[in-house]
Amino acid sequence: MASLLHADTQQELYMRAMQAEAAENIPEALAYFERAAAVGGEYTEEIREIIKLYYEALGMAKDSTGKFSFRVLSDVGFYGLHYAEFGRGRVSENGGDLFASASAFLDYNIGDWIHSLGVAFVSEWFFANDNMPVFDTNDWTLAPGLEYSLVGNKLYLDLGLDFNVNDEGSLKLSGYGWIEYDFYRSGKQRIGVAAMGYYRDDGPASAALYVAWNKTEAFGFSWNAYLGAKYEADYMVDILDFVEQANSDCVRDMWGNCIDQYGGGSVIPFVNYWANCVADHGDSVCADSKNGILQTYMEEAMAESQEAWENMQNPPEIEFSKYWSRWVGPTLRAKFTYMFRNRISIEAKINAFGAALVDGASEEYEKMGKFSGTWGLMLSWNPSWFTLYLGVEQLYMNYWLPDSLKEYFPGSSLLTSGKAGVKVEF
Repeated sequence: MASLLHADTQQELYMRAMQAEAAENIPEALAYFERAAAVGGEYTEEIREIIKLYYEALGMAKDSTGKFSFRVLSDVGFYGLHYAEFGRGRVSENGGDLFASASAFLDYNIGDWIHSLGVAFVSEWFFANDNMPVFDTNDWTLAPGLEYSLVGNKLYLDLGLDFNVNDEGSLKLSGYGWIEYDFYRSGKQRIGVAAMGYYRDDGPASAALYVAWNKTEAFGFSWNAYLGAKYEADYMVDILDFVEQANSDCVRDMWGNCIDQYGGGSVIPFVNYWANCVADHGDSVCADSKNGILQTYMEEAMAESQEAWENMQNPPEIEFSKYWSRWVGPTLRAKFTYMFRNRISIEAKINAFGAALVDGASEEYEKMGKFSGTWGLMLSWNPSWFTLYLGVEQLYMNYWLPDSLKEYFPGSSLLTSGKAGVKVEF
């Protein structure tokens, strides 16, 4: 669950306070001003002066004991999906996804700090995934979650725990954390450091360290950019081990070729017991029916055929060996926003990760490398308590593979999603 408190930048809270003030809703305006001051930014001193004037006009002293506030947020929308693979064979699939989320947060504002505790429900319904066998989604997912956030002038902390349930009845826990600290400010720009971590029972897991650079404008051009190093781990099937097991455990014909004992085309291998006997003892000995030597070779051949037949009726189980693949490399995540005065905004974002496999099942896997990247554009309009948005996003994955793995991994894949929805906050 992404932090919904962190999504409110100071200029967004400032504008909401100004809108509440224009509507003569003084309690709401004051609450937004105090949240904006706690978030921090280039308007902090100005906002604190406004808050001071409010309390003086209302004949009150600022409450140093802190106070509580409550808010509810929701997001409902639709994804249109197109998935494609390139390299080992062309794949092209289309589908759709409806999603909805509802969150409730209890905020405690004291001094320059906001503590926030939230509960959220996030659900997705892949209503058109019958034609997506390769992309392979669940029919539906539900993820209740808990979140704690702490926001101060220079520090931001976000911790969360999600309970992931799907239509197959499985429950997987996942947890995440993000911490960011600003150590330098100049005008409307902030420079700092950030760290993140994520873990899910069935994978993936990741951790990263960043240098952060943020610029915030009430209107016009704003950005936040994070450049650093990332560690990522996920389960991967050892396909080379599986193929080796299949080749070693299969029934073979008299030429040593593996027989397709699982596809219904199996045959019992033919053993030439006469040729074997002659090779060991000569024609005359084997032709003598009284010495019983040829009979011995016949019985051995029958026993071998019987064993082959039994193996075909009870084929050996071949296990898929899974292991944690561990990747390390540089990463970049950035978001650029332009806000017009009519509250329409255009947002562009990118999240890129290039990595080498440093811990694989064998040396062959450690020759692998990958690049993954997400980029997208979004148009949104936030007139008051709701936001309408429309956007497109692509997730690209490319593998660098040794020859031994090119048959089993796609060279690259691309997931394109068009999305539209509405967010509300009360």
